[in-house]
Amino acid sequence: MNAETLIGPAISVAGRKLRLFSLYVDFAAAVRARWATSHVVQLAGGQWKASTEMWNLDSLTTSEPIRKMIIRDAADADVLIVAASSLDRRETELVWWLDDVAAVKTVRPAAGLFIGLLGDEHDRAGELDWTVKQFLRCSGALDRDFIWRWMDREATENDDWLTDSVAALLARKHPAPDTIFWPETAVGAV
Repeated sequence: MNAETLIGPAISVAGRKLRLFSLYVDFAAAVRARWATSHVVQLAGGQWKASTEMWNLDSLTTSEPIRKMIIRDAADADVLIVAASSLDRRETELVWWLDDVAAVKTVRPAAGLFIGLLGDEHDRAGELDWTVKQFLRCSGALDRDFIWRWMDREATENDDWLTDSVAALLARKHPAPDTIFWPETAVGAV
């Protein structure tokens, strides 16, 4: 074997924090947002200390201090999940909120991830095209990669559609360290 053959170092959780923020429009969307949050945390694995926050769209009208807090927390989150099961009308309040989030300076060191969970098995019409176009427009201003998924049964039975995007986010947040050669662990070291 070569002297450069290594035994890999253990991965530490220190400094590896993952913040997830979900905003949902209705109860069915809340269930899907909770599912996506748990799957992102699961995909991240035990090397990441995850914190999650979840709010209803109606919470934005409670008071101005709560609205500002929600906007700040969403801007600072690594993963932003927005869920709406009914697309029978345009959710302009949701798009205005996304624009407000984009206007906030963030503390994120790397581009985040924006996940849109839209519709359900019973609601395939309405404002899907408009909503996706608005989310896509906002994703650039939010400094986030954007993915969306129609939330039918297949989407929740298989999380493969999330895997690559979560892996890319984690790689941006904490790139693989440069290879370190530990002489005492190298095979054939003198």
